[in-house]
Amino acid sequence: MTAPIPAWTDVAWIFEPDGSLRDLYVLDAGPEGWQAVLDGLRALDPPSVFEIDGEPAALPARIEDVFAIWGNASPSLRWNAGEVQVNLHFFRSDDIEFDIDPADVCEPEDWQALARFILWLAEKAGRPVILTPENTPDDIQLFCRKAQDGIEVNNVAEG
Repeated sequence: MTAPIPAWTDVAWIFEPDGSLRDLYVLDAGPEGWQAVLDGLRALDPPSVFEIDGEPAALPARIEDVFAIWGNASPSLRWNAGEVQVNLHFFRSDDIEFDIDPADVCEPEDWQALARFILWLAEKAGRPVILTPENTPDDIQLFCRKAQDGIEVNNVAEG
């Protein structure tokens, strides 16, 4: 059975460009969730690109090693879900925070690619995933409790 993904017409409003990014959070991931997502990102096709201060680098095997880089430099990772660039900056937190440019999600195919990534994240981390406007984690627009449950739209946020 395929997890339900909302129709493009039900989510297009979320991706109307307004000058800010959208954030994807894996909630309460903890060290195990971080490691599971890191291991999964390493295996993606096309491959993700890990950088330190904007320069390509080898992705460390352990999340602790990535966090240790923060003492001297800024680690980041980017991956494309279809045409949507997904960015991870490895902020130290129990939550994993990705960002996307809503302008990248302008067609139903873009939404489908991003939705599959959201489901993948929920499955890898074994934790809920939410999408919010930039830096507003309490303003949940999309949520996925478990990958098999699919993605739900929080229409209360629709403006």
